[in-house]
Amino acid sequence: MLFWLPLSEWTQVFAGVGSTLLRVMIALLLALVWTIPLGVAIGTNQRLAAFLQPIVQVTASVPATALFPVILLLVINLPGGLNLAAVLLMLMGTQWYLLFNIIAGASAIPQDLKYTAKLMQLSRWQRWRTLILPAIFPYLITGAITASGGAWNASIIAEYQNLGGQALSVTGIGSLIAKATAVGDYPLLLAATLVMVLTVILVNRLLWRRLYVLAEEKYRMEV
Repeated sequence: MLFWLPLSEWTQVFAGVGSTLLRVMIALLLALVWTIPLGVAIGTNQRLAAFLQPIVQVTASVPATALFPVILLLVINLPGGLNLAAVLLMLMGTQWYLLFNIIAGASAIPQDLKYTAKLMQLSRWQRWRTLILPAIFPYLITGAITASGGAWNASIIAEYQNLGGQALSVTGIGSLIAKATAVGDYPLLLAATLVMVLTVILVNRLLWRRLYVLAEEKYRMEV
């Protein structure tokens, strides 16, 4: 089936996987912007955790796909349209993995290290650079690996939608998989799926595995 696939469709596959990879990275970066400060705040402040953690858990239990049609209606006419909606759906599917892992990492910081940082009168930036970020780094990488997988899965729904009987799509590997499934184009479906799998494996081997080893060897905190 791969042999029968024309060159023009192979070009679409590789352009699509590049576009989806870009959206996955943008969604992860947006998630990190707010999950790191909030996760650390919840993980290091018991009073704040008692108030916010139940709210976060309830919010995280709502499936992102259930809210996607509402998001699509709100942003479809904005600049970016479905591209923006696709990134938002990936964000909603990834952010909770990061947040809960960061909360766990911040909660695991030994109390004596917190007291030492306080006694040394470190500035806020110095505490973040020398204590908080190194302490949460292994948890952050674990959350990022899981979150990136969730973003790739979400791309199949995020990049191809049917709104009011009208098919909406953007360039992406998830969009190609959804289209090929809808029309029964099995050579394209096989090619898109295999390229997506190989891309995820390469990203895991070249990026996430190296960061995970770094976290284990350099930043693992022995208690």
